[in-house]
Amino acid sequence: MSRTFSFSLFAALAIPAAALAAPPVACDLVKPDEINLISQTKVERVQQQKAGNPSECGFLDARRSSVLTVNVREVQYAVKDELIQEVGNLEKIYKSRAKAVVGVGDGAFWLPANHQLSFRKAKTIVTLRFATAKNQNEIDTAQIARVIEARLGK
Repeated sequence: MSRTFSFSLFAALAIPAAALAAPPVACDLVKPDEINLISQTKVERVQQQKAGNPSECGFLDARRSSVLTVNVREVQYAVKDELIQEVGNLEKIYKSRAKAVVGVGDGAFWLPANHQLSFRKAKTIVTLRFATAKNQNEIDTAQIARVIEARLGK
């Protein structure tokens, strides 16, 4: 066995388990019953829209219209910088200012122009958006965000 082969084999085996762990699945972070407590429209179906990283989940009503969309992506480096850059990009696109949200994750912000709340927890960035007009507000979205934050902490 050559010296470089044995070193590369050792390096491959030394990869930490956390690096091999799959990113969180958006559909597993909040349950339809928890959304139904807040939402005006009842969630009847859960549909994974994107798998992997990022993961996106749609919570749909009986007519298959969207009630809530949850997007989760895991960032390997500089999560705080990534979220700040996202805020800047969204403010430019929507020509609107983001509002800081206290009590939800780290660096949470609410963008009223597109009714979206985003926050980070460790190396994960979560974005939530209600589709029902009555629930497109900071308070309802932040309640669901707190449920997701608690699940990410486990």
